[in-house]
Amino acid sequence: MPPVAVDAVRIDYPKLWFAAGAAIDIVAMAVMLFLAYDAVEDFARVMWIACAVLICGPLLLLFVPPMFTSHHAGEKGLHLRMGLLMNTTVPYRYIKGVTDVKVTYGSVMVGIGVKYVAKKKTVFVTASFKELISIKLDGPQQFGSLMRPLVDQIVLSVKDKEGFVSVIKDRAGLEG
Repeated sequence: MPPVAVDAVRIDYPKLWFAAGAAIDIVAMAVMLFLAYDAVEDFARVMWIACAVLICGPLLLLFVPPMFTSHHAGEKGLHLRMGLLMNTTVPYRYIKGVTDVKVTYGSVMVGIGVKYVAKKKTVFVTASFKELISIKLDGPQQFGSLMRPLVDQIVLSVKDKEGFVSVIKDRAGLEG
């Protein structure tokens, strides 16, 4: 019997906050460049140009790339990609459970982007505060380079929770 080919499934996450952050950053850069253009003294002109380049430029590198990336459920693992913030693959053999989760604002503050919480050994790959999914791993795992911390759980936001859970359970061989 020939092997069955498995197509990669694109898993989108909400991108509203990245678009809003990029828009605010572009407006701030435009204001700084206008202030540089309108400045009378050379020192003020150089200061505003330096602020626009050194502050707004790196922020654009954090806000813009996540708008053009997404996660993928591939043949051998779940590829988590969020711009320049995260690019790693979780093999399906490491996944022991996938559930909906609601993270309350308590001792763990969930923001937008990628955040590691050492006490819980959890990585948050979030783009919104709703539609969160928890992926429990089979023991602490290390993804990426040797300097990365051990992770027990990954919490990520997706646009279609039910579709994501069914795809991951199917590919990881989980019941339910």
